[in-house]
Amino acid sequence: LQEQEGLLLSQLDQVHGDLTKERQQYVSNISERKSLLDRLVVEIEKKRDQPVVEFLMVRAVAPLRVVSPRSCEAAKAPIPEPVSPELQRTVKNLSELSQLVVDAVSRFKGKAKKQRAIPLKVTLDPETMSPYLILSKDRKTVRMGDGQGKLLDTPKRFTGSPSVLGCQG
Repeated sequence: LQEQEGLLLSQLDQVHGDLTKERQQYVSNISERKSLLDRLVVEIEKKRDQPVVEFLMVRAVAPLRVVSPRSCEAAKAPIPEPVSPELQRTVKNLSELSQLVVDAVSRFKGKAKKQRAIPLKVTLDPETMSPYLILSKDRKTVRMGDGQGKLLDTPKRFTGSPSVLGCQG
């Protein structure tokens, strides 16, 4: 489950990066369109503040400004670009897999709570203890440490996971 969770998280990170890039491009496009709209608003406000007589007069000195269809097109509200079907499938698959992992973990936790073990007296072996663990002086309990402890390197020692061997008694 941990490997699957790690794989899913890495895939989720990759999809998140892709979505972030697309979002940045979209925001850039929106910013350009916003600045165009801001310029048009300023132009309209200048005309609005003119006296009615001047506004309606056709000036012989300056020809009428014809607005190009391109600037009108650029001023339209942006339509979000569709997300690629492949990206949609990837996100959907990751979401489904993530839900499967969450369900499996919750089922496992539920079973673990139902199947409480009968407490046994054990003695833990300090030679096999992972450097990530802290062993009590009576060698009966163990807990996670803050980091990797400094222990002698022995061939019996667990190094990859926080584990320790013990025997009954």
